[in-house]
Amino acid sequence: MIPVTLTTERLKLDQPTLADVTLIAEYCADPLFETTMNTPWPYERKHAVQFVESLVPIGWEDDREYTWAIRSGDELLGMIGYREASGDFGYWLGAPHRGLGYMTEAATAVVDWLFAQGKASIAWECVPGNVASAGVARKLGFTYTGVGPTSLAAREGAATDAWHGILAATDDRAEKPGWPLS
Repeated sequence: MIPVTLTTERLKLDQPTLADVTLIAEYCADPLFETTMNTPWPYERKHAVQFVESLVPIGWEDDREYTWAIRSGDELLGMIGYREASGDFGYWLGAPHRGLGYMTEAATAVVDWLFAQGKASIAWECVPGNVASAGVARKLGFTYTGVGPTSLAAREGAATDAWHGILAATDDRAEKPGWPLS
């Protein structure tokens, strides 16, 4: 697929570029990423270069993973992506940009686009205890479906559990009860 740019009231979602590598590496070196993300650890500049030069473009070309940089103006805020094989999406923001509603806005644009592409449902998962990620999914109208094996192997290759949620194209987008608080 040819990469798609999405826009919202405050944001532009487009492709990460080599100009973003320094900030990607900085954001992903946040100690929070060691316990809540499946990114390499410790995260280094070389990982960001590989992500931008190889993983993102190949994902779009092969129609298996769609990844967007989240921007306010020209400033990189974070990333959001959808994995075709597992039918799920994931996201992260750099520390200075958390708690400002950016991720809910970006994730809404991605969910709307995916449903417009004919997806019947979208899955979500995160490390148990990642209340911020769960909060975004909850605000989008996902239904919390419980704890179960993750679709992604952990950094060490071991199977781990994750919190899971699902949103069907036919679901209303109201917040659903039953989400874990911590």
